Amino acid sequence: MHLIASIRRQFPVMAALAATTLLAGVPQRLSAQQTSHISLQDILSEEPITETALSPDGKTFAITRDGQIFLLPVDGGWPVRLTSTTGGKTGLSWSPDGKLIAFASRGGIWTVTVTGGQPRRLTDAPAGGGDPRQATDREPQWSPKGHWILFTSGRRGHNSQMVVSEDGSVSSLLTPGPDDAAQGKWSPDGTQIVFVERAREYFSGRLKILHFDPRSGQPEGKASVLYTAPVDRGGGWEIRGAEWSPDGRELVTVLQNSGWDHLYLIPASGGEPKQITDGAFEDADPLFSPDGKTLAFVSSRGLLEARNVWVMPAHGGEARILSKFDTPGISAQPEWSPDGRSIYFHHQSPTETADLLVADAKGESTPRYLTHTTPKNFEDAQVPERVTWKSKDGKEIAGLLFTPKAAKPGARLPAVLWIHGGPEGQDVFRADGWAQYLAQEGYVVLEPNYRGSSGYGEVFRNLNVEDSNGAEVDDVATGAQYLVDRGLADPAKLAIGGGSHGGTMTAYMVVHYPNLFAAAIELYGVVDRELFVERTNPPSSIRWMMKMGGSPTEKPEVYRRANVLLQVDKVQTPLLVMHGEDDPQVPPADSAFFVKALREHNKTVFYFTYPNELHGFAQPAHRLDAWEKQLAFLQHYLNPKFGTTSTSTEEVVFPESKEKQANAHPDVR
Repeated sequence: MHLIASIRRQFPVMAALAATTLLAGVPQRLSAQQTSHISLQDILSEEPITETALSPDGKTFAITRDGQIFLLPVDGGWPVRLTSTTGGKTGLSWSPDGKLIAFASRGGIWTVTVTGGQPRRLTDAPAGGGDPRQATDREPQWSPKGHWILFTSGRRGHNSQMVVSEDGSVSSLLTPGPDDAAQGKWSPDGTQIVFVERAREYFSGRLKILHFDPRSGQPEGKASVLYTAPVDRGGGWEIRGAEWSPDGRELVTVLQNSGWDHLYLIPASGGEPKQITDGAFEDADPLFSPDGKTLAFVSSRGLLEARNVWVMPAHGGEARILSKFDTPGISAQPEWSPDGRSIYFHHQSPTETADLLVADAKGESTPRYLTHTTPKNFEDAQVPERVTWKSKDGKEIAGLLFTPKAAKPGARLPAVLWIHGGPEGQDVFRADGWAQYLAQEGYVVLEPNYRGSSGYGEVFRNLNVEDSNGAEVDDVATGAQYLVDRGLADPAKLAIGGGSHGGTMTAYMVVHYPNLFAAAIELYGVVDRELFVERTNPPSSIRWMMKMGGSPTEKPEVYRRANVLLQVDKVQTPLLVMHGEDDPQVPPADSAFFVKALREHNKTVFYFTYPNELHGFAQPAHRLDAWEKQLAFLQHYLNPKFGTTSTSTEEVVFPESKEKQANAHPDVR
């Protein structure tokens, strides 16, 4: 009896609800008289496919939706809800016999039978110190031989590799050292584990192999070093794991030794890595086919702001694209079927949220969608234009440009430059609801990939080393000028905003180019890098001291140039500042001190903080509240509306939610 059919009979209502959640988004064309309009609620209610795991028999996917696990047959049909317990669920992993699924939830490792029933908790250790996002047990992975589940734990204040028995009665610490150990992967025979270890002196990571005794659940001797990556001078690159060949003789990983991220083979017994891909593009996520003859991987070849799944001979040779799409997008997480005939993967684009697809491994047919998550109102979303411009030093900068569809020819419109974080992030051809919404509301939107961004090779990514608040700022300023020169933007109605390092860049811009922007939205960014490296989590502190060229004592001038607090007298632009009150990445003090300094200099600033939020805003009510406040701020300074019948006595009329979401911090002097 098929597994899905069995569960459907036990839980018919759950099956119907799950199907509605996953399949109601099947695109349907609007009539000629209708136009779709994206609302903030539409963006908030997006439920793209995130985690998926294929069963050992290749017949069923486990997927996460709305904090629960669902089962979806690969040949089509109704998805079935498997869990209903509280807490989000991540790290899905099937037992080798296909009877159980391991997952992480509420700080511990759990299993649930695939025929339904109450999940069983296997680990329940107190969270470790430091960053709460890394302080618990997570990323479970069944041994290929069963019985043991490998997982990453932060309970000791840093990442460690541990195992727990399938009944939860025995657990063992495999990596007792003080260094971070993560991204563990079992060998095919379940007797070895490859993992990535990181410390200050080898911050880009080194691959280590540990021999494991399946009888006792203990390591056999000390782990041996397989390969140590050269340390990235900017601290922003690291080894992200390795995958075993089916015969256990070699591993494939991604290294940047050529200046770009490419695929390398390393003998499991030791030896020099062999590079098997090359070119001015980035490769990622390699995975051997079941017979070991072919690799599937993700690559940006052809368009650096897009990603597609490619396949190639396992030991080098010509690569070919698996599936071509009319609209550039982002494909990710390839997974082979057990027979090697199909490859499953996730795909999204500017006009569709992430879905699960399957393609013939030989590329002989059009990929088939197994899910349809795109909301109906997104069907008229636009594909941004890839644009380039020259920065002040002549360096070419690329970005994505969204323009309002209803704009009249020759009209100069208000424009928003939205800056990604990282700075090693990259704006790509993805489902970007916020940019689509702003364009719909009449704003030109430019997302610049300034120097320091990933996706353009090691040299470009490290151009900002020892140059914070330097040429990276010019990259964005020349992007704003590009919009004006093209006749798209009104030079008096330019705004800038962003989160994390995007917030940092916003703060840099208003002191470096004080007369360029009419409004600025600074979200949980860094304004004092010395304060940041003192108070952030240890890995971020090390990374940023590398990017700054050393500690504040070693490089005082570099830190001084990056300290916005020393330059607030230059600010002319009204600012909206927002921060999560429990942020473990960027200290909330950065925003508090920034606002204090601005007010001491009589600058215009509005300041809101959100309780129980970490880095960014995760709670739906907080996200909606933040968007509404940002829109009101932009409307006031760039695109005012008239006849609003408001009785507010405040300079900016921020919307009030039914229940208080943000803590306002008005200037009470």
